Amino acid sequence: MKYLLIGLFFSPLWLFGQESQIRTVISDQIDCWNKGNLECYMEGYWKSDQLMFIGKSGVTYGWEATLTKYQKSYPNQAAMGALSLNVLEIYPLSDDYWHVVGRWALDRDAGDLQGHFSLIFRKINGNWLIVVDHSS
Repeated sequence: MKYLLIGLFFSPLWLFGQESQIRTVISDQIDCWNKGNLECYMEGYWKSDQLMFIGKSGVTYGWEATLTKYQKSYPNQAAMGALSLNVLEIYPLSDDYWHVVGRWALDRDAGDLQGHFSLIFRKINGNWLIVVDHSS
């Protein structure tokens, strides 16, 4: 009984710690994007050929291919604009996987863009990384 009570007390703290780490990854990505640094932005993604990015033109597999796609779509700071992300839902799927749903917006001189995203984060080697990104 004592261990059950201890577990019930620490579970919310553990969940809050995981959520906080994931939110930090997202915040760091926003900072990198708004500095015009796509390579830095991509540090939030799993550097693997198994990374999956799903967008309006279909599925892109791999970290390098995703970076290349971003570089083609956003060749400079003006094209990138200012990114804001609003997390609507964040919850664990398991100890090592979390799901994040939210809205994204780009404020740009060339015209603002906005949409929604769904991210799957996985804890890999102690770091939370995006392994699936569906943005539309």
